[in-house]
Amino acid sequence: MIEEKKCPKCGKKKVKNGFMKGKQRYKCKCCGCSYIGSKNGYPDHIKLKYIKYYLEGNGFRRIERLMGDSHVSVINWVKKFASKFKNISKQREKVDSSRA
Repeated sequence: MIEEKKCPKCGKKKVKNGFMKGKQRYKCKCCGCSYIGSKNGYPDHIKLKYIKYYLEGNGFRRIERLMGDSHVSVINWVKKFASKFKNISKQREKVDSSRA
């Protein structure tokens, strides 16, 4: 994995700043923001696969039993997806109403 060379907050230069819980810690030279540079979590294609299972009618706990991952994670991913979908549908409604 290639690391980013910039601060996620201001986009300026970062420097190494020790370790925290065994992970490299960074500090921004400009804004002083301190953070861990590694990215955690599931890849998007896995999240989409679980959302697809949910949309096909499977329950959260069934998905947990089938796939072996937490049902709470799946719930959070579905909520995030739903909020993004609402934003997209609102934008689409605006475009459709402006065309009429």
